[in-house]
Amino acid sequence: MQPQHLKFHVAALQFLNDINGCGRLAAACFPPEPRGARLRLVLQALDGSLAGASHQEIAIALFGRRRVEEDWSYPGSHLRDQVRRAIQRGRYLMGGGYRQFLM
Repeated sequence: MQPQHLKFHVAALQFLNDINGCGRLAAACFPPEPRGARLRLVLQALDGSLAGASHQEIAIALFGRRRVEEDWSYPGSHLRDQVRRAIQRGRYLMGGGYRQFLM
């Protein structure tokens, strides 16, 4: 057994111990994905785009009407860019880029 793999073996034994002891895995076995909030925004933006919503409608769904009314028409609006990039990233993931999360 290689030393760098030892932590995975220890974790697997802890998971088995949890299952044996209480019949389920402890919540600590599933740490939150650090990119989770960003990924959720990307997938919601992609979903809106695939449903035919405009970028502004997607922004309202993601950030709220008030923020969009305040920031959407502002020159150099970062909100517009954020929505556009989220949709672009979602399309990349849909086209096969999701595989990077599985490795």
